[in-house]
Amino acid sequence: MKKSFFHKLFLLFTLITLPALVFANGFQINEQGVKSLGMGGAFVAQADNPDAVYYNPAGITQLEGAQISLGLSPITPTVTFDSDQTGKSTDAKKQTFYIPIFYATLKATDRVSVGFGTFSNYGLATEWPSDWEGRYITGGTKAEIVTLTLNPNIAYKLTDKLSIAVGLDIQKLEVTLANKLKLIKADINGDNNDETILLDSDGDSELSADDWAYGYNIAIHYSITKNWKAGISYRSKIKHEIKDGTADISVPTGTVIEDGTQTPSMSLQKTGSTNLTLPDILYIGTSYKLGKFTFELDGQWTGWSSYDKLEVTFEDGSVQSKPKDWDDVWAIRFGMQYKVNDMLDLRAGLIRDYSPIPDETLDPLVSSGDRWLYALGFGLNFENLSIDFAYNYLDDENRTFNNNVGSEAPYGITAPQMTGEFKSADAHIFGISVTYRFK
Repeated sequence: MKKSFFHKLFLLFTLITLPALVFANGFQINEQGVKSLGMGGAFVAQADNPDAVYYNPAGITQLEGAQISLGLSPITPTVTFDSDQTGKSTDAKKQTFYIPIFYATLKATDRVSVGFGTFSNYGLATEWPSDWEGRYITGGTKAEIVTLTLNPNIAYKLTDKLSIAVGLDIQKLEVTLANKLKLIKADINGDNNDETILLDSDGDSELSADDWAYGYNIAIHYSITKNWKAGISYRSKIKHEIKDGTADISVPTGTVIEDGTQTPSMSLQKTGSTNLTLPDILYIGTSYKLGKFTFELDGQWTGWSSYDKLEVTFEDGSVQSKPKDWDDVWAIRFGMQYKVNDMLDLRAGLIRDYSPIPDETLDPLVSSGDRWLYALGFGLNFENLSIDFAYNYLDDENRTFNNNVGSEAPYGITAPQMTGEFKSADAHIFGISVTYRFK
């Protein structure tokens, strides 16, 4: 019964969260709260509403009573590929994705607070036309990585100024990578004469896997003075060890594969195993309140060097391996809030987010470069209720695609070389949340 409940919960999140085209660099998602979203995610030092469960759970000792926050963040991304070979432009499928937000906190005693959050801080969903040039790359027609993390935390107030927190990350992962297979022309009739009909067709491949894994998080919040705060928050790596992933392969009638054998319509399933380590994250920041203004500057480090390869070992001993060799990177976040009055807060933010992906392993799954994000938001505050709104515009740099990834198709089948440029990548990110304080 417990397993069934968690499976249903994950399916619900899958339906409404499929985060698209990576919104922080790599396939990390930082849209984890709407008040923080309006300030460019610069929130680790303020940490003064339930969003703190994600950004800095040590900050929840600042929150009185019991509080609950519910929200939604719709995201609409776009990206285009311009081919050097054909001169053709291909657009990724335009979709809108919805990232849910849920946090709850409780001040248990004067010094102890507890918090709980559910979030999806890693994921991607890309879908390209079935006839585009990159269709033979692993995940070249459809790629989905979906995570759901359940995160209980406990925070302790060591002194009036210093709080610490520790939490457990319980994470579900599902991965689907679909692409076409480049197949050899076939002699359907088998008579090798001039009237032979030749088949130049594509097969289909889909890799899928899921896994539960665990990690931890720790955090510190310190009030240097009444108006000056600092925060540090760390989330550990989470290693997923997938033992029973599957590869579904289908080949059309009359296709010749690898050894020259002509086949009828064929489908087969292979079982494989792989490891995927999602990186650790460090947030560090400071905020300062000056009159009606609050300013915050944060640095976010992500250990993407843990993503060194994507390798699947099948039960028959065959191996499909793709190097990734991503780099550890920083993102710089600046945010500010202006308190117009007790009812209205105005917010803005600016983010510089650097790409971890080297040119040598860039692919259509994650084609992001260095990017800027521009944030605006506002909050309406009532006696026990706050309603927050936010908007971010993501502007990604163009990336030149000119490496061997395009020709290294799965299962040893050579695909045409592909070069070009990923461009016009941007996203509109919205957010709305409601926070209620029980007193």
